[in-house]
Amino acid sequence: MKKFVAVILAAALSITMLSSCSSEPKDSTSSNTSEESSSLQASESSTNESEENKENNKEFVIYYPSYMQEKEGEKLVLPQKPQKVIVLSNSAMQILARCDIKPIAFRKSPDYIKFPDWVKELPMIETGMNNLDLETVISMEPDLVIMGNHLKETYEKQLKDANIPVYYTSEGPSISYKEVKEEAMVFARSFGSEEMAKEIENEFKAVEERAEKFRSSTSSKKAMVLFGAPPAYQQTSMSYFGSILSMLPYENISDKLVDVSLRMAPLDLEKLVEFNPEVIFAISPTAPTADTLEKLYKEEFDKNSKIWLSLDAVKNDSIIYLSSEYVTSKGIHIINSINSLIDMLEGKFGSDKTSAKTETTEVTINYPASMKEKGFTETLTLKKMPEKVVVMSKAPVLALHELGVKMIAIPKSGAIQWPADLESSTQKLDVGMNSNFDIETVIALEPDLVILGANSKDTYGKVLTEANIPVYYVDAGHTVPYSSVKDQTVALIDAFGKSSDKGKELIARFDALEKKLNEMQSKYSDKSVMVLQSAPPSHYIQTESGSLATMAKMMGFKNVYTNATSPMALLDMEQAISYNPDLVLCVGGSPNGEAHKKVMEEDFAKNPNYWNSIPAIKDGKILYFSSKYISNTGIGFIDNMEEFINIIESFYKE
Repeated sequence: MKKFVAVILAAALSITMLSSCSSEPKDSTSSNTSEESSSLQASESSTNESEENKENNKEFVIYYPSYMQEKEGEKLVLPQKPQKVIVLSNSAMQILARCDIKPIAFRKSPDYIKFPDWVKELPMIETGMNNLDLETVISMEPDLVIMGNHLKETYEKQLKDANIPVYYTSEGPSISYKEVKEEAMVFARSFGSEEMAKEIENEFKAVEERAEKFRSSTSSKKAMVLFGAPPAYQQTSMSYFGSILSMLPYENISDKLVDVSLRMAPLDLEKLVEFNPEVIFAISPTAPTADTLEKLYKEEFDKNSKIWLSLDAVKNDSIIYLSSEYVTSKGIHIINSINSLIDMLEGKFGSDKTSAKTETTEVTINYPASMKEKGFTETLTLKKMPEKVVVMSKAPVLALHELGVKMIAIPKSGAIQWPADLESSTQKLDVGMNSNFDIETVIALEPDLVILGANSKDTYGKVLTEANIPVYYVDAGHTVPYSSVKDQTVALIDAFGKSSDKGKELIARFDALEKKLNEMQSKYSDKSVMVLQSAPPSHYIQTESGSLATMAKMMGFKNVYTNATSPMALLDMEQAISYNPDLVLCVGGSPNGEAHKKVMEEDFAKNPNYWNSIPAIKDGKILYFSSKYISNTGIGFIDNMEEFINIIESFYKE
């Protein structure tokens, strides 16, 4: 397999320039749903600074978008408005051309990006992934150079020595749709008027709405994105093309095979055959056209026919060959690319899914038995399927996503990693325990349903109800047993997807887990466990109803602590000495088990005589768990339980 050096360009561009822009319409459409607050703040800062620049020619400020500020700083400050700009970034040039701002030089651009004729007349600077005609750049005496940050390491010092300010941009196969969009919006607000920014924002909105319409009208298919010719790599939903695909009705198998944040990883042919995607999307930087790529793939099929001809996507002619246009980011041209891709997919596969419920069909959401015991007995009835759902508890998010419920805002992920498409299409709410959340921000979204933790009924629930917004409550927190997790999921399935394949798949996953646990319970039935939930120096102990303790119970362990009035209580240090468990499980707010181990061992070291009086701790019969084992994660419980089983099994094998 060829060695591949993936340059992950994690940034985008915002430039503030004194100039008015034309509002010439583009042949694309579009805007996004809610942006992350940091992205909005970066954009708003750029807008405010643009106004400053228009009032003050003595200083010119160029802001960076949020995700680039860690590497490049918040902004680049120039002594005055630049007059001689060299642009070596396609994404930057698209905005400049849109605003009729003319630099003194540009770089070669792909034919599929359409620029005004005057752009073709500009001097062209030779540049690539690792090279730049630096001598020509310096000889033109620019007062600003805009170029990709992949050239920074090689050329930063020379340009700095020549007293040439540089603003770095990011383009490549590892830039996601969300990052491209933030780049474009910050760019538009920097170079142009608010009218221009709104026009571009609407273009993004239109393409997102079209993608959502296609997604909701087409059955989901399992897919993989293969990169290279012959294919040597796979892309996750955080890559450039992978993030586009996540907006459409395709489940990217690679998200389960490798760490999503890698964006691109070597292709394992055995896994490709094992997971057998229904559709394969093929892209390569060495194949400029789809026809060229198809020819190269068919040569590979002939060489390794046993592997490739065993795949359903190959047998069913379900390989989508794409041109190099889909390999790397090219700024707002992404809007055209998405529209072209949807046209292609609609032509090949069509729309084949009919909604189980029409918009006018009433939706009834019942409460499970565990919630009825808490006083939530009234069924919630909606006049139609909700289309703007705000979820303020992490517990139901994954199930709702699987069922195709249209969410517009969800909690920040924290220990849970949201699917890439959900991450990019929803606003994130900071509804943590220690936050002073402003419920008015939810009301402003005009949701047609809010799903809220039961413990917030008398606070946020009251305000929402007074605003005539339907509210459904769920069991959330640190002490939600498995039975409640399953019953709540079933209630959501009954409401939003009772007859759907996804609903049946979710039930099947619960059934498979229960079967597995039933077969292994006898193995651990003679062992006892103590479960500590800690934020040293405070330590709490869970009964078998606690979120982590219920996992131990399901494997057959007996909990040393019982409490009829509460599933968790402050640890009685004196009483704990008498418990003598076979195993101690520790969970806390740390991002991983090792981090929590460090926190706990530091606390143990402050009072070693006490903690070593508990034999299991003294003998090292103790396991540590991350914060994802604290709260109710809904169907995320299934994956957490599988991981928990593996940890316990490995511990007792040693």
